[in-house]
Amino acid sequence: MSPEEKKKKDLGIYYTDERIVSFIFDILLLWKEKEDKRWHFPSGQRKYPAVIDPACGEGTFLKMALDKGFTGKHPQWNAPYIFGIDVDERAFQNWSKITLSSYFPNEKLMRRHFRKQNGLIPLPKDILPYKRGGLQEFDCVVGNPPYGGVGLQKIDEELEDTLIKYRIWRKFVSKEKQLSLLPETLGRKNKEQLKKFPIEILFIDRFIQLTKPGGYIAIILPDGIFANSNLHYVRQFITDNTRVEAIISLPRGAFKNVGTSAKTSILFLRKVKKEDLDYNVFLGAVEDIDNLKQLFKFYKEAFAMNNIKEKVKVIKDAQGNEAVMVRVDKTVREAMEEKPHSRLDPKYWNPKYDYINNYFNTTKFSIKHLRDFEDVFTQGVNPNEDKKSIRNKYNGDSILFLGQSSIFRTGIDLLNVDYLKKSSKINKQSSKPKIGDILLARSGEGGIGKKKWCVYLLKDESNIASFLDLLRFKNINPFFVAIYLNTTVGWEQIERIISGVGTPNINLEEIRSIKIPILPEEVQKNIESEYKKMSVYHDKAMEAKAKNDEANHKKNIEIAEKMLKDLISKTEAVIRGERKDVL
Repeated sequence: MSPEEKKKKDLGIYYTDERIVSFIFDILLLWKEKEDKRWHFPSGQRKYPAVIDPACGEGTFLKMALDKGFTGKHPQWNAPYIFGIDVDERAFQNWSKITLSSYFPNEKLMRRHFRKQNGLIPLPKDILPYKRGGLQEFDCVVGNPPYGGVGLQKIDEELEDTLIKYRIWRKFVSKEKQLSLLPETLGRKNKEQLKKFPIEILFIDRFIQLTKPGGYIAIILPDGIFANSNLHYVRQFITDNTRVEAIISLPRGAFKNVGTSAKTSILFLRKVKKEDLDYNVFLGAVEDIDNLKQLFKFYKEAFAMNNIKEKVKVIKDAQGNEAVMVRVDKTVREAMEEKPHSRLDPKYWNPKYDYINNYFNTTKFSIKHLRDFEDVFTQGVNPNEDKKSIRNKYNGDSILFLGQSSIFRTGIDLLNVDYLKKSSKINKQSSKPKIGDILLARSGEGGIGKKKWCVYLLKDESNIASFLDLLRFKNINPFFVAIYLNTTVGWEQIERIISGVGTPNINLEEIRSIKIPILPEEVQKNIESEYKKMSVYHDKAMEAKAKNDEANHKKNIEIAEKMLKDLISKTEAVIRGERKDVL
């Protein structure tokens, strides 16, 4: 990675594909055209929206505002109504590279439309005297602000004084009781918290600050803003201060060409007076950026019609995979009042998950949550806290140290483990599994994405590393739980609540929220019996692997996998009421 690439990554800077920016302005143009009178003076002369990007980078959003005809030039000054802010002087230099300079009569005037400063601090009032009202509020605020980097890094006095007045910061502080709102008692603890505070959350507040009443906002944000349980206060802030018009989920690879696999969505807002939340929001998702054109057609239809017939649409590609999803039948209130916490991410509201609610509303079995049976739910320990105590060979003073790579659907691979010194400070009692515990690989496409969890059946003493969760239950059979989570209604609950910006993840609070039908105790015991039969073949496969006997390893692991698949299938049939037991 070059020094320039590393700097961009540290700052969370990821420039935006022009297809995404074009789509954003296609939406904004629809809004503008519908409000045509707003963009004309009484004389009939055209009025142009003032557009600002407070983290403009190379100016892609500003150039698209002009290329698409969303805004135009001031009749007297012959300069377009676009304004860019960036902390990096080189961002301005890129304006010339992308031919943005062709819209200005000279570089001197172009420079007056660019401000080198932190986009989070106030703008000077007199930089552009011909813009009415100075530079405090704009008709349209757009952009892809930094996210996921190393935070604010340095906080000088001006930035500190500014940020502690941010309403979103005050909302956070009111949630975190140990912090103070008073400037005179800000103290080191608050300042350190500001340094690591997610910069994208501060930019949400800044975008809203910069927008005129009635103005438009389009901002690209990491999906954690829409999904993470600890960010409910951010969603509350957004819905308290704006009207949420649309949320469009982008594919995970949308920014791979600039060095990140971060999962992001586009948030479209209007800055209007607070109203009730009983209005519909347009939710959309695409699996490929090129599908945005198709999604736009649906948005245009929904935008033009007050009561469209098809409020939910799913379009599949030639291979039968989902390409585009849209729905306009959900209100913001429904999204904000979803339990156990609000969800504004379009993926969560994919219509394929409607099956889950239908099942729980019609099943004859009583329904509980996994939290109702919790004995111990905990995460593994961080190996980085004591690397010297971890080794790859067994010594008499060490125990098994299990990580995600040790976990398979049929059991544990003891040939793919590390060992941990018993005396290590991370050898905590709370994360030591017992027979009957479920070990769940909660992170990544190769972990939770591949349904990697199993019931712990080892007699050996062990401990677990971070990215493994330990689930210990009471008053329910853990073998039944492990199999249930593999069924359609179990897995789709997990799949629905998986979040994570860079890596798919699931947290313990979300696991606790999973609903489970309570099968008869005898059925649960029989599931345990069949699971243990399957695990015998897993153990045989591991023994063959230890002897480098590939043929017998393959043979036995295939038997174990088939037995697991059959047990899942039979359990599903019991859950659906199609059979009484798994035997």
